[in-house]
Parts: sequence; structure tokens; C-alpha cells
Amino acid sequence: MKEKELLKNPAKLREERYNYAVGVAADLFLEKGIDNVKMTDIADNCGIGVASLYRHFETKTEIVIRAGQILWERVNVDFLKYMDKGNTENGLDRLVYLLGYFKKVYGSKKSFIKFLDDFDRLMLAEKIEAERLEGYGKSIVNFYDPIYAAYEMGNHDGTIRKVNDLKIVYYAITHSLMALCQKFIRGAILSDDQTSLGEKEIDKLLEMTAAFLAA
Repeated sequence: MKEKELLKNPAKLREERYNYAVGVAADLFLEKGIDNVKMTDIADNCGIGVASLYRHFETKTEIVIRAGQILWERVNVDFLKYMDKGNTENGLDRLVYLLGYFKKVYGSKKSFIKFLDDFDRLMLAEKIEAERLEGYGKSIVNFYDPIYAAYEMGNHDGTIRKVNDLKIVYYAITHSLMALCQKFIRGAILSDDQTSLGEKEIDKLLEMTAAFLAA
């Protein structure tokens, strides 16, 4: 929409400015980390005064939550492309391929993984109510449906055994993969924490998952 048309529609203009500020904030959080970005930094990069920014967002936490939604939306686009590229012969291979997206994210979106870690810590520290995170929760990529489809495919072609509660298995695996990614992104603490082994440990977890589910 052209600037003249936006000026004739104040509500649309506010929405455009709001979305622009969120996009700028999201990029800054990825680049510098949530803790290292101030509201003045976001305002400066938007080319507006900080008072104007506060008219859109009462607190920095509010813009962090909205930025999280934007970042998940970007990942969703990337995941859909990843799904389409998968060339697998059976359900088990398809399921493991889909879970392998975590390895792709670890390799190419480390700043996003760090953002998620920082995001969780901030929400817990500020005791943010679940109601305020509903929009964020809905924006998180739905990995379950395609994984369930691969599971059903594997049951049909005989490569995957039936499990009692697939959702529990799904959460156990995806939470473990994400926690492993976040651990290596944070960096080594003990001498045994060799961050160079991150991808190998992810591969091993995927291998263990395949062994557990194989018929």
C-alpha cells in the first residue's frame, strides 16, 4: 500500500508501523540477544522516538512476545520448504527426515535457538501468564501433524511399530532435540561439553529414535 493510501487510513498506517517495529525488533534480538537490546535501540532502528514506540508496546516484554511470533512464522515457511524436499521411501525414513529439521535449524539458525532459550527464561522470570502467550503458542510450528502422518505411513508399510501414546513420544523426542540444540548454543561449561560434537549428538538421538520406533 502506497504512503498516500496509508495516510488516508490511520488504522492501517498504525498496523504497518506496528508490524515494521516488530520486524526490526526481531532482527535485533537475533543479532544481539534479548538482554542486549533496549527499547531505545529498537526505536532508533525504526527511525522513531522511543515515546512513539511505547505507544505501540507498553513494555519490552510485549514486543519480545510479538517478535517471537514473527520468528516462528519465518521458521514455518522454512519448514514447509524442507518438508517438500524430502524424498523418502517409507514411513520410518520420512519421520526421521522430518525430525532432522532440528539438525538443520541447529546448523543454520543458531541465533533463533538462542532467542528461544532467552525467551523462555524471560517469560519464567517475569511470570508471564499463559493467556498473554496464546498468540505466541499458536505461532509455534506444528511439527506433530506431519510426523503423525509419517507414523501412520510407517504403520501401513510395516516400518514403524505401534506405540501406546505417540504424543508423549513426540514431545519426549522434540523436547530432547531442542534442549540438546540449546545446550550447545549456550556453549561449553564442563570439559566434557564439546560443542563441536553437537551435530553428532543430534544424529545419535535421531538414530536412537529410529531404533525405538522401527518395527
